[in-house]
Amino acid sequence: MNTMNASGIAPGAARGRWSGWLKVGLCAFAQLLLAASAGCTTGDGGGGGGNANDNNANVNDNGNDNATGESLVYVLQPNAVGDAALAAASFDWLVLEPSREGDASSEYTQAEVETIRQGGACGTKVILAYLSIGEAEDYRDYWDSGWVNGAGTPRNGAAPPWLGPSNPEWEGNYKVRYWDPGWQAIILGTASGPQKTPLDRIIDAGFDGVYLDIVDAFEFWSDPDEGIEELSRQEARERMIGWVTRIAEYARDTRGVEGFLVFPQNAEEIIFNDDDELDGLSDEYFAVVDGIGIESLFYSGTDPNDDEEVARRLATLAEFTDRGKTVLVTDYVLNANYTPANSGARAADFVGRARQAGLIPYAAVEEGDLDEIVVLGSDWPVVQPMPCEP
Repeated sequence: MNTMNASGIAPGAARGRWSGWLKVGLCAFAQLLLAASAGCTTGDGGGGGGNANDNNANVNDNGNDNATGESLVYVLQPNAVGDAALAAASFDWLVLEPSREGDASSEYTQAEVETIRQGGACGTKVILAYLSIGEAEDYRDYWDSGWVNGAGTPRNGAAPPWLGPSNPEWEGNYKVRYWDPGWQAIILGTASGPQKTPLDRIIDAGFDGVYLDIVDAFEFWSDPDEGIEELSRQEARERMIGWVTRIAEYARDTRGVEGFLVFPQNAEEIIFNDDDELDGLSDEYFAVVDGIGIESLFYSGTDPNDDEEVARRLATLAEFTDRGKTVLVTDYVLNANYTPANSGARAADFVGRARQAGLIPYAAVEEGDLDEIVVLGSDWPVVQPMPCEP
C-alpha cells in the first residue's frame, strides 16, 4: 500500500510503502549496530532453513503461549533499512516487503531471505512477505498504465472488469473485485516463466508465509458507507474467506509447501456473520490462517483509541488467541523524531497492554512509512526488540 497522498506526503496511517528512500547510508549503518545489540527471546526462533519448515508448521500449537516474550519488526521499505541491518537484527518475527523497489527485478532471492532469517544473535526469524490481495498497486509489474486515465479513473473498454476505483487515501492504489478470476490469476497460478505470479515468487524466494493486506476490501464492496454496495456483507465475506483459503491451499497443496504461514492483516471482524456470531465460514477461516496482523489497536497514531472500541477488538482477537493463533500488532505510537521524553510513555503503555493480552507488539513511527527497524534501548521505559534469553 503506497504511503503517499496526492500531495506526496505520507498520511500518517498504516500500510506504508514507497514514500521515498530517506534513511539510507549512515542511518542504515546505525540501525545495524543498534539492532545487533538487541534481541529476541528464544535461541531457535520460529523459522528455520528454507520456508515453511517443521517449526513453522507448529506455530499454531505454541504461538500464544510464547507471545508475550517475542519480538516483531515490520518493514515495507527494505532499501531504506538495508539487507545487512535486517540480517544482523535479533527478533522473532519479520513482516517484509518482498521487493526492494516494488517490482519483480528487485525481489529478494532465496539466498538473501535465508541470510536474513539466520542472522542475528538469537537464532532464526520467521519472515512473512507482504502481499496486497484486495487492491492493485500501480508500481507492480502486472500494472498497465492504459487501464486508467490521467485522473486515475478506470477506462471503459480498457480496464479489466476486476479493476475498481482508486483509493483516494493512497495514491496509485485501486480497489479490486477480489473474487474475479482475472485478478486472482494475477496473484497466483503461474509458477514459472516471465509471467510468474507474485505468490509463486514469494514461495520460490523461501519466505515462511504471507502477510495479506486489504482483507477489509470485503467491507468496501458490501457497505455503502465504506465504498460500493455490489454484494451483501455475507456474500463479500464468503468470497474473501474463499480467496484467503485459495491462497493457503495453493501454497500448501498445489505448490507443496507444507506449513506455509498465512496471516491476514486487520479485518478481524470477518469472523462474525451479520448476527455477530461465529459460523461455518468462521471455522473455515480459522482452519486456514495461522494468525493475524493488527494495526492501530490501542492508538491511532499518537492518540489513544476509545476504550470501548479497544475492548471490542480485544474480545474479537481473543477468538484467535484462544485457538492458538499468533497475533502480531503494530501501533504507530512514536513521534517522527522519537525520544523517551516524547514517546516513551505511549510506547510502554502500548507494548505492556499488548503483551498482557498475549499479543506480539511492534511500536512504529506515526507516519507509517515502515522504513526502519525501530530500536528502543535501555534508556526507554520499554525495550524493543526484547533481549535474548539465555
